[in-house]
Amino acid sequence: MGAHAQDDPFKPEPLPQPVIKEITPDILQVGTVKLVKKAREVHIPVTIEMHEGPIEYLVVTGRGKVHESLFVTTAEPYHVQVAMLLLNAKGSGGKLISDDAKKPIPGQPVDIELHWKENGETKKARIEQFVQTVHPKLQPAKKGPFIFNGSRVFEGQFLAQRDGSIISLITDNAAQFNNPRLGRDDDELWRPQPKGLPAVDSKATVVIRLLKTPAPKKHEPPTAKFEEVEKRNAKGARVGLLEKGLWFKRGEPRSYTGRVAGHYKNEQLESERFYENGIQVGVETHWYDSGVKRWELIYKNGQLISQRSWDPDGNESK
Repeated sequence: MGAHAQDDPFKPEPLPQPVIKEITPDILQVGTVKLVKKAREVHIPVTIEMHEGPIEYLVVTGRGKVHESLFVTTAEPYHVQVAMLLLNAKGSGGKLISDDAKKPIPGQPVDIELHWKENGETKKARIEQFVQTVHPKLQPAKKGPFIFNGSRVFEGQFLAQRDGSIISLITDNAAQFNNPRLGRDDDELWRPQPKGLPAVDSKATVVIRLLKTPAPKKHEPPTAKFEEVEKRNAKGARVGLLEKGLWFKRGEPRSYTGRVAGHYKNEQLESERFYENGIQVGVETHWYDSGVKRWELIYKNGQLISQRSWDPDGNESK
């Protein structure tokens, strides 16, 4: 029996080498996908697929879940991948997306818009404007970016190409872009928001704009509740607010450094202030129970140097 008889007839064909055409020095084309270098954008042609019914995806190919996607494209996922990599986009680096919707999705944030023609005029809107959730009540999807995670390769197959999944609303490691919003673990949550959405079967362009990866958060100071701190004099005795002394967290020997928060009975934030080595510094802020700012006091080395106040309607007092 010859060696070729041992070949797996179901083994996927390797992807062809993509042809990258230069339209202008700033615009490249990979298949039907356009790349705009200066704007850091990738443009994908789409057709509007539906205005109602449950959706799990925003963009799929004909191999994907067409009847559960808002838009369908003729673009090849691996062409989208090439365009994103030419922009130096950073995907998940092989990390899987957690099923816990409260955890962040690994990858790089992108803004996604829909562009279309209406009466000869180009219209633009954020893509999430055309998405809504059905519980606990019907409401628009939260405004914000999506995440380029870049799909993954499994057993030699690029999964986005295999499954036809480009932009997903539900958690899908095979898709190239995922939705970071709460509820991504619920495949019954998402619906089209038809207001302003072009007609079914009309043509449009999905524009994906690469955003900078957010810088790591600075170390946040510890927080204590107002009732957990006290002022002590040089002898360690507790003293009143206006007397000389340093601030400590109750039961601790070292003077306090960090944030102190006060709350209303319903746990809504009423005030916050900051201390360094037991001395109040920076901005102290108080809010009405409506959330409107009430006072703002600025301290330097424990001394009040300025203050402002507002009435319940938000008008600053003179």
